[in-house]
Amino acid sequence: MITNDALVDFVKTRSWYQTIDFGDGVISKGCDWCGDPAWSNIVKFLPDSLEGKSVLDLGCNAGLFCVRSALMGAKKVVGIDYTGWRPNWDFEEQQVFVRNYFEQKHTTYLPITYLSGKMEEVLKKFVPEWFDYVYGIASLYYTEDPDGTVESISKITNNAIIRLRDENRIKLFTGLFEKYGFKQEAVLQEKWWEVLGRNTDDFYLYLYTKG
Repeated sequence: MITNDALVDFVKTRSWYQTIDFGDGVISKGCDWCGDPAWSNIVKFLPDSLEGKSVLDLGCNAGLFCVRSALMGAKKVVGIDYTGWRPNWDFEEQQVFVRNYFEQKHTTYLPITYLSGKMEEVLKKFVPEWFDYVYGIASLYYTEDPDGTVESISKITNNAIIRLRDENRIKLFTGLFEKYGFKQEAVLQEKWWEVLGRNTDDFYLYLYTKG
């Protein structure tokens, strides 16, 4: 049982990358355009329900997108992240806490599995497993093998939601998705400088589909 005091204490004493709205005014202080702020745009590329769908989140961090997808009805959700990315951060502990908290809050089981490892290595193990959606939210440009990573994605899904920044990275990954048979179905420029009233990173969210 996670009490409100335990929730507040956990949120205050951890370093967060994802901004997560736990409800009742309790919000983790992560990046202003990560976590729930990003999810508000991701859902624009998703159907109203993920009932019966499967989801893979590359670079899942604290697992918020996994949780939100499961709460939308996804039957299987897998999150991958690599502890070596930020060795001093405790996002694996956060994954467990966040999942347990939202299971308790919604009195439901969330079918989420978390895996630790470099995405380019873990992805190869999934082929030929299939996912209805793959997320790569501000994470793909950390891979050591961009070509191999996108090739693996192309073998396990027809729908990829990708967030990119930086002109060179955008050019690289949009070219790779086209190379491996994806079509750019939609693109959303995330104007965080308008939302936050200050200079921010310039992100673009892409929906790639094939088939």
